[in-house]
Amino acid sequence: MIETAPWGDDSATIEKQIMSHNKTHSSIQRSQENISHNRVSQLRELQSIIEEISRAIMWVNEREEEELVFDWGDKNIDQYIPKKQESYSRMMRDLEEKEKELNKLKVKADGLMNNHHPASDKIQAYMDTLQTQWSWLLQITKCIHVHLKENAAYSQFFKEANETYAKLQKEHETIRSKFTCDRNTPLDNLTELLKNLEKEKERIVENKRQVQSLVNKSKTIVRLKPRNPDEKSSGPTMVQALCDFKQDQKGILKGNEGILKDNSQRSKWLVTGPGGLDMLIPSVCLLIPPPNPLSIGLANKNEQYYEAIMSIWNQLYINIKSLISWQYCVKDITHINSLTLSMLSKMRPEEYRSIIKRLETHYQEFLRTSQGSELFGDEDKRTIQGHFDKAQNHYDTLIIQLPAYSECKIIFTISLNCQPTQFAKILLFILLSALKALLQSLLRAEDIIKVHEARLTEKETTSLDLREVENYRNTLKQMKSDLEQKRDLLTAMESDLAKAVHWNGQISDSFHKCDVDLSKYSELVGQMSDRWRRIQTQIDSRVWDLEKQEKQLNHYQQSSTSMEQWINNARKRQDTLQAVKLSDIQTLMDHLNQQKALHTEIKGKKEKVEDVQKNADTCATSIKDYELQLASYSSGLETLLNIPIKRTMLQSPASVVRHEAADLQSQYIELLTRSSDYYKFLGELLKNMEELKTSMLAHESQSQYSELLLEKNSLLSKLKLLEQDKTRCQRIEEELTRIKLTLETEVRNKQRLQDEKNSILKDFNQMKSQFELRDSQIRKCESDRDKAERERLSLKNEIERLMRELKSVEERYKNRLLMSEKEASDLALKRDALEREIQRLQQRPSSLSRQTQTDEKVPTIDPSKLIFDGVRRKVTAHQLCDCGIISKATLDQLLKGKTTVDEVAVDIQLSLKGTGIIAGMMTGSQGKMPFTEAKNKKLLSPESALMLLEAQAATGYIVDPAFNEKMPVDTACSRGIVDTEDRDTLAKAEAASTGFKDPYTGKVLSVGQACKQGRIDKDTAIRLLQAQESVGGILDPVLSVFLPKDLALDRNLIDEDLYRALNKKPTCYLDPATEEKISYSDLRKKCTVEPVAGLLLLRGPEKSMTVKGLRGEVPVTELIKSELLDETDLQKLQQGKLTSREIEDKLKSYLHGTTCIAGIYDEANDRIMPFYHAMKEGLLMRGTTLELLEAQAASGFIVDPVNNVFLTVEEAAKRSLIGKEFQNKLLSAEKAVTGYKDPATGNIISLFQAIEKDLIEKGHGIRLLEAQIASGGIIDPKESHRIDVAVAYKRGYFDEEMNEILTYEGDDTKGFFDPNTKDNLTYLQLKERCIKDSKTGLLLLPLKDKNKPQKSQESRTNVLRKRRVVIVDPDTGLEMSVREAYHRELIDYDTFLDLSEQECEWEEITIKGSDGSARLVIVDRKTGTQYDIRDCLERGIIDQRSLDEYRAGSLTLTQFADQITNRTSSTEMTIAASNVNDMVTCSSTTQATPSSPTVRKRFNSISITVSPPEMFDDQSPVAAIFDTETLEKITIPEALRRGIVDTLTAQRLLEAQACTGGIINPATGERLSLQDAVHQSIIDESMAAKLKPAQKAFVGFEDVKTKRKMSAAEAVKEMWLPYEAGHRFLEFQYLTGGLIEPGTGRRITIEEAIRKGWLDGQGAQKLQDTRNHQKNLTCPKTKLKISYKEAMDSCMVEESNGMKMMQASSISSKGISSPYNVSNPGSRSGSRAGSLAGSRSGSRRGSVDYSSNYSYSFSSSSTTYSSNAQS
Repeated sequence: MIETAPWGDDSATIEKQIMSHNKTHSSIQRSQENISHNRVSQLRELQSIIEEISRAIMWVNEREEEELVFDWGDKNIDQYIPKKQESYSRMMRDLEEKEKELNKLKVKADGLMNNHHPASDKIQAYMDTLQTQWSWLLQITKCIHVHLKENAAYSQFFKEANETYAKLQKEHETIRSKFTCDRNTPLDNLTELLKNLEKEKERIVENKRQVQSLVNKSKTIVRLKPRNPDEKSSGPTMVQALCDFKQDQKGILKGNEGILKDNSQRSKWLVTGPGGLDMLIPSVCLLIPPPNPLSIGLANKNEQYYEAIMSIWNQLYINIKSLISWQYCVKDITHINSLTLSMLSKMRPEEYRSIIKRLETHYQEFLRTSQGSELFGDEDKRTIQGHFDKAQNHYDTLIIQLPAYSECKIIFTISLNCQPTQFAKILLFILLSALKALLQSLLRAEDIIKVHEARLTEKETTSLDLREVENYRNTLKQMKSDLEQKRDLLTAMESDLAKAVHWNGQISDSFHKCDVDLSKYSELVGQMSDRWRRIQTQIDSRVWDLEKQEKQLNHYQQSSTSMEQWINNARKRQDTLQAVKLSDIQTLMDHLNQQKALHTEIKGKKEKVEDVQKNADTCATSIKDYELQLASYSSGLETLLNIPIKRTMLQSPASVVRHEAADLQSQYIELLTRSSDYYKFLGELLKNMEELKTSMLAHESQSQYSELLLEKNSLLSKLKLLEQDKTRCQRIEEELTRIKLTLETEVRNKQRLQDEKNSILKDFNQMKSQFELRDSQIRKCESDRDKAERERLSLKNEIERLMRELKSVEERYKNRLLMSEKEASDLALKRDALEREIQRLQQRPSSLSRQTQTDEKVPTIDPSKLIFDGVRRKVTAHQLCDCGIISKATLDQLLKGKTTVDEVAVDIQLSLKGTGIIAGMMTGSQGKMPFTEAKNKKLLSPESALMLLEAQAATGYIVDPAFNEKMPVDTACSRGIVDTEDRDTLAKAEAASTGFKDPYTGKVLSVGQACKQGRIDKDTAIRLLQAQESVGGILDPVLSVFLPKDLALDRNLIDEDLYRALNKKPTCYLDPATEEKISYSDLRKKCTVEPVAGLLLLRGPEKSMTVKGLRGEVPVTELIKSELLDETDLQKLQQGKLTSREIEDKLKSYLHGTTCIAGIYDEANDRIMPFYHAMKEGLLMRGTTLELLEAQAASGFIVDPVNNVFLTVEEAAKRSLIGKEFQNKLLSAEKAVTGYKDPATGNIISLFQAIEKDLIEKGHGIRLLEAQIASGGIIDPKESHRIDVAVAYKRGYFDEEMNEILTYEGDDTKGFFDPNTKDNLTYLQLKERCIKDSKTGLLLLPLKDKNKPQKSQESRTNVLRKRRVVIVDPDTGLEMSVREAYHRELIDYDTFLDLSEQECEWEEITIKGSDGSARLVIVDRKTGTQYDIRDCLERGIIDQRSLDEYRAGSLTLTQFADQITNRTSSTEMTIAASNVNDMVTCSSTTQATPSSPTVRKRFNSISITVSPPEMFDDQSPVAAIFDTETLEKITIPEALRRGIVDTLTAQRLLEAQACTGGIINPATGERLSLQDAVHQSIIDESMAAKLKPAQKAFVGFEDVKTKRKMSAAEAVKEMWLPYEAGHRFLEFQYLTGGLIEPGTGRRITIEEAIRKGWLDGQGAQKLQDTRNHQKNLTCPKTKLKISYKEAMDSCMVEESNGMKMMQASSISSKGISSPYNVSNPGSRSGSRAGSLAGSRSGSRRGSVDYSSNYSYSFSSSSTTYSSNAQS
């Protein structure tokens, strides 16, 4: 009864059970007394555990209730956020404490259940409830964390936004009140106002980054107002789950979204989940995600306010600038109006010329700045223009009168002393002298002009030889230079003419004047001037064209040559593959794989071939344009001089280029076809061989198949005979020929197959004998035989079907032939009948005239002479009458001669010629051009250009608008008016006007009829017909005239479908301006009419406006895309309100960048020097010089600081600013500006992308990128300007990870060296230490005068100091490290230890705690040892005086660290080892007795104990390395740097730490994240990047779909983690305590992992079999390959913290060097240490003392062993 008694479910029930049991206890028999006592005890235990669990559950529920009712809305958000953050931190601390209590409670409950407590099910149920509630509370804490983060961002955003708005209001008020002016404002005040306004802009622009930042942040702000139930929303409110939540059978996962239906309850909201199911979800689990209309609206409001302020600033700036230029104009006009002849005669010519030039400059400046000015209206501008014109006219009048005024003074003087007759003779003599001088000037100028014109007409085309092109370009430049030097001849000629005209005017009418001669000479002078200018223009144009050709030709030749070489190589490889004989299936499969790879490679080159073709077309077009220009100049010269110029007919290089490209393309197509055919053949062969491999009747099937092939060959021969008989029908012959070629190819392929089958028949016979031995295989073969029989029958049926088809083809072609013959005979009969009809009609007029002779004689005209010009051919009047274009009455008038053909033609011009097609395109700057030229100039898309050319061809001819010439498609193609690749398409379109030829009847078909027969698709037909209809009507190809649409329908030119389609006016063409679809008639309406020829021309876009960038012109549109300008700036630029120069000034930092460090300022000698010159004089080290020059090159230019000149690397090399030893490295650095070429794609990529693709070393790239950013920003190499970080993110030129690397001032970014202080700095820090040159404004790095006392000052944040001891080999003079010198036996062991202690690598860092506190720490990066400055001060290791001296700079970091280490070096390190051999290894290096004080000191601080295995913590990973040579504990990266651990082993050891909890700090034993470990200098950035997957194995891999954290095992199964790495991480976790559950960090057993589905049985067995774990480590001591399990077993343990250390030395205890450590030269002969085999079994403990001797003893429960040895 006691054993079957029930157990209570709660504490009260159990208490009642205890009382009831106590009452009945006295009546229990003695035999059952023990059972009764046990029952009471178990009830007490149950009551106790349930009460504890219940209290824990109540505590969890209380915390849950507190959080569920909290309001996360926006009400009082600024007050509750800090309070909630504090309470959250407090709750997390409480949870940590509670977790410890719960773990103890769990241990207690597990103990009861493990002891088989009768009420274990009750205990388990309570524990499950507690676990469920606890997990739910943890989920809630995660939600709270998200709410705190998002709501804090919400609060901070609105606070910043409102502050920004207030700041903008203040700026607005300032600019409105401070900057006022009018026309009465003095010039000096205006200038001052302008300067202040520009300074004010700098302050305004400072708000731009904040405004833009707010705009970006506003898109990520959550919505808080809808959390309030009183807030009404116009639409559905979306919510997002912050954690997983399940309710009954419904649930929502983290990250899923739903629709909020009711939030009237604060704690729970009614939500429609992803499946459309409604559920109540705690509000704390839900977030109302962005976008937030309030935040976006406020951010946009700030942005608009900022733009408005900038608009006001711009208007003020325009007003002030216009006032300044207006005042300067007024000042100049007043001065010019005051000038007189006497004043001018006293001035030098350059003086009075400068006066008018200054006025013109100021007036032009006024016109430019007054655009958009509020102070000057149109009337004001007209007034100032009138004053300007008046002043200019006054000046011109004075200048014209000035020579006469001067000469009059001279003549007046002469006339006073001479008689009138003598005076007239003197004037005549002067005139004749002037004429003689004029004639000589004319002759000299003409000689020069003729020579240059002759040289310009020598060339008719260009060359394909780049050297010839370059030479001729240099010749042209020399011609231009010669012409400029002789320009004085032109000036002298014009001056002589002016003198002659003047003296001729001074002669009185009574004497002979030379008016006729002067008129002739004036004309000659004008002609010479015009020819001179034409020569200059022609030279400039040719030089520009040749430069462009040279680049295009060079690019084409390079691409063509490389492609040709590749084709030849690929052809050889294809030949080699096809020559191989295939004997078995394996060989065939390998061969097929090789052919597949080659075929894939060939297909991949298609784009390259197309690029070569495009390059060839570009070159050819350019050459044709150049030839046309040369011919045009020669023709113009021929016309002008009326002298024939001899021309030599040469083959144009353009045709050579096109022919080469066509040959290359044909070679590629041939290669591609061969490869494709052979690949298909191999695939079929493999398939057939595999089928025949399992068939017993292969031989029989093969013979039958051969018979079928023979039958097929006989059919082919019949087809050949049939083809020979059908020679009269060309179309049929072509089709049959294609069939013949196809069948012959198939026969050849089948023949190859036959040959291969015969070669493997022997294999089949052997297989047949083997198959007969096995009955089961025989049955299988019988089934295969049946299958083969069915396939044979199927094949036979297929052959029969082919035969029937061939017969039907033969009969069809015979019928068509008979029909063709019949139609030909019918046509012959019709022709005879027509001829008789014509003869009868010709006789009719004569008889008619005879009948009417009695009345009167009416003249008649021969109808054959009544011919009209149609679109493409002649058309008779009778034909026009038959088709309804002219009436019967008009025909009679033509026959009677009452009207003429020309008169009628005018009336029917629309039907004969149409109204005109769209002829081409026109731009204001480039004039008229054909559509192909517009396409090549990127003014028209290729698709639109082809459609417009098709419309031309379909309406008659291709049009060349430049010469108003019409031509057929073939002619246009030969002249380059259309591209060759478009020829076939346009020929088909041209058939719409000439007619399609019916291949069976020979009739001419219209477009509609051809469409009906399937010769042309319907869409194309409609497009061509629409163009015809828009021009004049449907074109009848037989009559060659345009007919109305209705008439065309009646004459069967189009059918009803096409008629209806045309009536709908479909949009078949593209509008070039918008790329939207449009009808042809609407497109014609958008055209402009060219006034001379009356051509319809489309308006093309004008050339885009550009500004000067780093390496070329940058389009303004690109600056808008880069968010550096907006659309309003473009409008102002187009309206003239903004100039390119103003944009360049405004965006100077983006287009050119700020100044990088330009050079050196030598303080001792007071001089400025370039870096390279400073290096040559020994002022800079070579490495420092190269780093600074690379920073210049990566920032844009090499700087000459002396002359203030910015140069490219090549230009700098020519000026000796850099040496040849640096040139290649600097050219590589310069690619950070011009871009790197991606070897995979050939695209230009940025510096960051080159780092990502490993094109440059990461550390080097980071240094260049940091210098680039510090000098102005990230450079876009494609667009040649700098961009903001946000734009760089979008374009893939930068990412957040790289930004973090550059923001953190660690070793990776401190790539520059201060030669004064020896500091490692970032480039920005180094710039801050520079000075600015007062003359040039350049930044100069000062080299301090070492003779002057310098003020010591050091940075206190992340300072790095290294002290390195270098030993020089006396024999070779080579430098080496201390360790290398010891290994080469140049120093003894004592010296090695002394010098090693002196080496250090100290870094000062600031560590911030979670509570916001900061502490200063110095770290020895060799060992990882950290010293807290405050702790050292409190412990008395250092005093306040030393700390003050360090902070003042009197003590360096190294000296300060030495003080600390000297006073702490006596600290003892106690090491435990599991094996006596570990101890012996450590001691053997000194041969038992240390001889030097240094060694004794080191040994005295170490105590080694040998402990039993059970004392070790096998759950912890390897934490550090113990250097057995220096007897010191060091970090794993330091061991890697020393060369005693190889790279792979170091990475594996660190992976084991990262995937089991974090990187271990050997100094403190603390586990750190990768980022913290980098910050504390335990690992570097490159190693951190390699360890990221290992860290994810601990924290979890996030599933992108479900947002769930996956374990390493799950990540391997889902292919998120490579198998090898994943299995390695699982081994590390298993060996250190079990697989890790992500998120919680809980270790789980193998059995639990199998239940969770993480592992299968096989995977679990592999993990448990530790003896077969991967041996992926190299033992640092023995240099043998070991597993991680073996590494853990061989570790020593530091007893103070249980830290495991692997022993390491540079010399192997086994005499073996590491296979991975290539940096180590290997081991020396012999060994300084030995290793003895031993066992860890037994319980042993010993101690070692190295002070004067060494001894070790082992004690156990039964035996004690001891040993002593005196030195």
